Amino acid sequence: MTSSPTPRDIRRLASDHDFVYGAHPAPRRLGWWPFVATHLSLPAALIAGIIFVVVAIAYTSELSQQMLECPQWANHCRTADDWTVKNLGTVQGIITMVYMIGMASLAYAALGLCEATVWPLLKIQSFTINGLNAYLSVTRGSVMLAPRAVMSVRSTAAGFVLACALVVTLLPFAAPPLIGHAYSPTYQAVELESNYTSGGGISELYAQTNPATSVMVRVLAEYNTWATEPSSEPMPEYRDWYIDRAALDKRGDFTATAVRFQTSISCRPRQVEQLNKDNVWWNAFRTNLTHARKPPQNQTEDVEQEDASTEVWVSPQAQLTLWADSYEFVSDRRTRSTLVFAALNGTIEGGSITPIILGNLTTAFSVACDVEIEAVDDVLSVGNPPISSSSSSSDTAAARLPVLSSTETLALSPDVSPQTRLNELLLWFAVAPLLTGISVDGTQPMFANSSATGLPLAHTTSSALPGSAGSNHWTIPGLEAFIRLSIGALAQATTATANGAASGVTVLTTSKQTRKLERARALLLVIPPGAAVLAAAAAGVFGAALHARLRVPVMRLAGSDLGEVLKSSQTAGLREVAGTDAAKPYLPHELGAVRVRYGVDPAGVAGFVDVGHGSSSSSSSSSSAAAAAGAVTAGEEQEKEGKKKWARMGKGKGKGEATGGGERGK
Repeated sequence: MTSSPTPRDIRRLASDHDFVYGAHPAPRRLGWWPFVATHLSLPAALIAGIIFVVVAIAYTSELSQQMLECPQWANHCRTADDWTVKNLGTVQGIITMVYMIGMASLAYAALGLCEATVWPLLKIQSFTINGLNAYLSVTRGSVMLAPRAVMSVRSTAAGFVLACALVVTLLPFAAPPLIGHAYSPTYQAVELESNYTSGGGISELYAQTNPATSVMVRVLAEYNTWATEPSSEPMPEYRDWYIDRAALDKRGDFTATAVRFQTSISCRPRQVEQLNKDNVWWNAFRTNLTHARKPPQNQTEDVEQEDASTEVWVSPQAQLTLWADSYEFVSDRRTRSTLVFAALNGTIEGGSITPIILGNLTTAFSVACDVEIEAVDDVLSVGNPPISSSSSSSDTAAARLPVLSSTETLALSPDVSPQTRLNELLLWFAVAPLLTGISVDGTQPMFANSSATGLPLAHTTSSALPGSAGSNHWTIPGLEAFIRLSIGALAQATTATANGAASGVTVLTTSKQTRKLERARALLLVIPPGAAVLAAAAAGVFGAALHARLRVPVMRLAGSDLGEVLKSSQTAGLREVAGTDAAKPYLPHELGAVRVRYGVDPAGVAGFVDVGHGSSSSSSSSSSAAAAAGAVTAGEEQEKEGKKKWARMGKGKGKGEATGGGERGK
């Protein structure tokens, strides 16, 4: 014989059914904090998930700020370690694993909160057993049953919780493509610092002598390489700048100050004058080069220095030759020279023909080209320079730019007056084509026409031209291109790094495209865990609010806790329906169409209340449901009577608490 419940039992049972009886004052409910205390795996999973995703995101973000490859010329280069660079795929796999563990942990916590919300949802709407099973499966992470779960939704609250569950279930699947996207290297602009040896110049004086002696091997090498293979010329669009283009070609975009050659070329027809002595025609031509240089003011000698011969000698071959006819110092920064190009037994379009007597050579087509060069200090911008070094129109901003070359620091000849030293340097550039060839047997340089590029190539022997040489036919635009390419070759050959005439080391800031991870892609990894945390917070807050508003006595799990399911399945109607179906152990259950809600049956037992059956239910189940429905009135009368009785008992022994209701099976 069972004993009567004590007042403490009455208060406990009444608290379980407070949402039914509405006792006043409201008894203690088992809400959010008791739920968390009894399911510590949920906050533990949430914290662990946050830690894992933070580690993955922080490492990826840090790696994205490091370069995967560093140029040798860079001063301070922040690069990833060699093992990471060589095994980037392995690193990506490890980070993917860590990130997915974190996302799965966040999903576990969020799905637990979604699952706990099922109890108040069963107060809002009813579910069939199949629909409830599908809904609970989705809240446990089963995506395949989502369509059936969606079909069972009949309230906004149920739809919201289902959406949260689907979001946190699908978010971990975004990890592999997002990690792969973040770990796909791209070429990005990075600011780098490097050292550049500034300066340049020529400390000697130019003289066109007979025989010719002005030879610069580096100029010859640079020009012939570029004339043979134009693509090998570094930075051809900056040919007019006095900079080491070979050193700067790979350094990316920058802004600096440097010397710029403003060059103008004008060619016109002109006949040549062959040298005749004692009625003998020689392989020589007369020039107008009679200029005499003035010595420095501190020099004691009074004799001016002759700088050239009035006649030049050529090799008797059917090739292109040239010589300096005259030069002039137009201003302290500008020099003009006149170069004569003569195609012996050849042609120059737009040139003038002169009969000559030189072995089997009978004609000379010739033009005179005035080459005027001015040196100015200017601002050089290459590509899209970094903002920190971008040029400005103000003199103050230009003064802060790195100096690659300057007219004030160029190496100049000390053997002439200071007023003309810069002019003497510019004279070398004005006659640059003469330096791209070699004197053979004391004659002026001879050039063959390149069959590939149409540019003159130095002929270094006195033998006949090879069969691969092009024709001896030239154009004025081709000769102008020859002059400009020669000036560029001379500038490249006489920079500070080439001839050692350095005025100092300049720190140059450049913007270089280099291989690295993209930081914006790394920051995209914040979105999935952020969405998962928001979904978990929304499900938790929404579920706690529903439990409080609908006065559900205890916050607990549903589908993942078999004990809670068994406890809530002990209502009379559901036991009768399940018992009838259990009589057929040889068949699958037929309870899928049974519709339930969460409440209290007429006997006072809280749990799943049978509110209807589908067509698949047996006839005995239908009659049982009708009987249960008919007993509601009697049950209500019993409940009211029990409430009064338990209230009197609680008032006498339970410290004045008003309580109500009871539950079987406790």
